[in-house]
Parts: sequence; structure tokens; C-alpha cells
Amino acid sequence: MTQRVLLFSDDKTFNSIINDLFEDSEVFYFVLIEDFKSNKRKFQLNEDDIPMFFESHDNSFNNFKDFLTKQFFKGAFIVFNSNKEELSQEHPKALSLDIPLNLNEFFHTLKNIQIQKEAVEYHDIKFKKLFLNMTGRIIGDSKNNTKLTDKEAKILWHLVKEKGQTVSQKFLLNKVWGYRDDIETKTLTTHIYTIRKKLNIFENIFSIENSEDGYFIKFKPI
Repeated sequence: MTQRVLLFSDDKTFNSIINDLFEDSEVFYFVLIEDFKSNKRKFQLNEDDIPMFFESHDNSFNNFKDFLTKQFFKGAFIVFNSNKEELSQEHPKALSLDIPLNLNEFFHTLKNIQIQKEAVEYHDIKFKKLFLNMTGRIIGDSKNNTKLTDKEAKILWHLVKEKGQTVSQKFLLNKVWGYRDDIETKTLTTHIYTIRKKLNIFENIFSIENSEDGYFIKFKPI
């Protein structure tokens, strides 16, 4: 899923530079909001959006803050060329970036916000006769249980949540390991192999099966 990134700015030069950065992006969908003062009442933010603001004249940031408040937006946002220390004290979820822009820092910041927005709140699950305890990372029933590692528990959690539907390898890698370039598919394959060995004691209840591009839970008839 592409993440919507919105720039609120009326500086045409800066807008052109930022627009060019997102031209070929397959991860982020860029939206430019010019003439912010006139358009702020017409525009609706979503909770998954990443707003960015470039302050080109005095008091314009106050308008932007009011806009976020009225939109009930509580997520992280980026402000360009602001006093970092002062901004962090007043707005803990505001991230300040300097101008001229460091491209590595810019995209690293966007990726971190994206990961935070896509973070999963793992909770305990009961299915069939089993329970999956995410706090203790234990799967079992009234007679048997086995301990899982943190990543094994998270992989299994996603598979169980989909109730027999295929979960792609890419999805599992992104959700469990985050958007990291150094993680390979064989890492997931190794974890699936280990999980299967640990779950042999529950083979009469379910199994983890392969599909063309991922894995799914196959529940056995009771």
C-alpha cells in the first residue's frame, strides 16, 4: 500500500523540488496543497497520512497547527526549517528537517513514520482449542504448550488472523522485520521451518502450508 504524503506550502521553488523527489516513487503518493490558507477548509486528512509543512512566512505555522487540531490529527508530521528544540518541546510528534534538505535524512524520516503507522498491536488470540499468548510468546492448550521466539510468534499471529487465507512473504517480512533492505526471503523460510517443528504437537489441529507466494494456516477437521 502506498503512503499518502502531503506538502502544505505556497513556496513554488520548494514545491517543485519536493514534487520531483516523489516522481517515480512506488512507496509514497505525493499530494501538494498550495494556497494553504484558502484550501485548508476543503481538505480532509486521513489518520494514515504524513503531513509536511514548509513555513515561508510568519504565523503560517500557527494556521497549520490549528488545521491539524481541527482535523483531530494525532500522528507524526514534518516541518521544514524550524527550530528543532523548540518544536520538539511544543509538539512531541513534530519532526523538524533543515533546509537545504538532506535527502537520506528526509526519506529515512518518512520511512520511520511509515513503519510506526503500520505497526501492529499484537494481542492474544484463541482459535480452535488453542491460545496464542503474545506476551509470553506461548502457544498451547490445556495439556500442551510450546515456547516461541518473538518473530515466530508474530509470524504465527498474522497467519492465524487471516483464518486460512494466504499471507504473502512480502507482507510478513514487512510486518515482522520492518522495511529493511538487508532482510531476505530465506530468513522467513528458516523461521517457518522452525515454527513447523515446534508445532508438530498440534498437527491434528492445524498446519502451516505453502502457497505460490506465501503461507496459510490449514485447519484440520475436528
